[in-house]
Amino acid sequence: MHKIFTFIAAAAALITTFSCSGNQGTLSVTPENSLEWMSVYEVAATDTATVIKGNLYGREGDEITIPSDIWLKGSASGKRYNLLHEPEDGSTRTAVMPANMTMPFTLVFETLDDNETYADLVCGNERIRKIPVKEVRTAYTTDITGTLVDRPNTSRLILAPANSDSRVQPYISIPVTDGKFSYKLRTDVATAYDIFCWDDYVRGAWMDKTIFSDGGDIDLTIYSYEANKPTEINRCTSEMNKEYRKYTEKEDSMIPGDEMNAWADSLFENGNYFTKEYEHLSDSAHDAGYPQDLINELNAMQESKEAYTDDAKAYLAVCDSIITAKKQRTLDYIRENTGIVSYYLLFNEFFWEEDEELRKEYKDIFETTYAGLYPEHPFTEEITSMIASESIRPGGKFIDFSAPDINGTEHVLSEEIDGKIAVIDLWASWCGPCRRHSKAIIPIYDKYKDKGFTVVGIARENQNTDAMAAAISKDGYKWLNLVELNDAGMIWQKYGAGKSGGMIVLVDRTGTIVSVNPGTDEIREYVEANI
Repeated sequence: MHKIFTFIAAAAALITTFSCSGNQGTLSVTPENSLEWMSVYEVAATDTATVIKGNLYGREGDEITIPSDIWLKGSASGKRYNLLHEPEDGSTRTAVMPANMTMPFTLVFETLDDNETYADLVCGNERIRKIPVKEVRTAYTTDITGTLVDRPNTSRLILAPANSDSRVQPYISIPVTDGKFSYKLRTDVATAYDIFCWDDYVRGAWMDKTIFSDGGDIDLTIYSYEANKPTEINRCTSEMNKEYRKYTEKEDSMIPGDEMNAWADSLFENGNYFTKEYEHLSDSAHDAGYPQDLINELNAMQESKEAYTDDAKAYLAVCDSIITAKKQRTLDYIRENTGIVSYYLLFNEFFWEEDEELRKEYKDIFETTYAGLYPEHPFTEEITSMIASESIRPGGKFIDFSAPDINGTEHVLSEEIDGKIAVIDLWASWCGPCRRHSKAIIPIYDKYKDKGFTVVGIARENQNTDAMAAAISKDGYKWLNLVELNDAGMIWQKYGAGKSGGMIVLVDRTGTIVSVNPGTDEIREYVEANI
């Protein structure tokens, strides 16, 4: 049985004993977050109860079992509102997820007090936060509608703040019925969101569409992943979405995509893309299970262009020129237009850019223009954190923070590593490479922990620490591990690891960074030489 899918299933039958004669209204809701396995879409407030409706999600065959700890927590009072109805027959407490990976549920709770505007739906250690139980006025209401083409198994869409990490950060879930969807996005700030299909996300490959929350309406057509067609905008009255649509269409028209794709296909079909030396090394790496030394050699050949034939180098040179020209046009647009669409472009480019010179230009535009124009905007906080992460390099200083351990006790990083050689280990229970790197440090820690060396872990987790505790127990970490739930302190972003699979930072006794992402041998050699 899959523990995270523990919840009420097939509970629609529970509502049959409930009288709606005193119904005070039904509200379509936009919770602050949805869970991987559950979303809430409707609240009905009555004289005698509060009815919550939504969907459960999971892979076909997953078992859903009713737990005992389901309740509503009022936002104003902190009061617990209990579940009113439970199945009398124990056999109805478990159901199996059907082929469409979706199952509706209905929950009936005690009546909320009149002063409650929001409530959290609590299920054990997880919760859907800030469910509106009354109409809430916001600055913007954006109507998002659309149609799915050749996507019979898509039962919901994910709507998440642009460039957020849905593994750990809150997202909104939009239900799909008969290939159609409709949603009212209520926000107090005009900003950018990414929308994509949940079933693609589960498979690990998806195409998203950026939309803006500035009011008005936007209608979309979303195609199957196999069709390789971007999401289309059919109708749009939102000014920001119209501006972004015009910008992207102009950019698309200036990039010879079909021509470049045909060129690349020809090179691959004729075996004229990679050199024989690179292909031989690649085959050797595959046969050996991709050991790190061969991966490093492959990467080095790509960096030096030794991996590519002369014809492939010509193709890549043209690609580089197209990308360079596009980036320059984007810079010009950001400088000439200072609205939220341009701010999103700045945020997006800075988020993904690796070139140091371009990052300096983006940073200068941010500090001289956008930070002052939009001091309270979410992009400002994100970019400020990314700029702070630039100190995470050899010779720089670690970024201090406080965070709780698994028991809730708060710790300050600088106090834990003061005067010691230390490894700051950013990891997560869901990150396999992180955990392999962390386990490799255990012998070094065991040998030198009493001689001036320490490790402090910070786990990036979602909702609760259950998976973290299981990982610590299984992997055998013996050092202090702190937790960052749902990126509350943006610690990973401040370390520049927001879009990566963790990070290891080696610091000396003064807090100066010796190395970022060092290998185990490098850590051992430094500790042995300096203890």
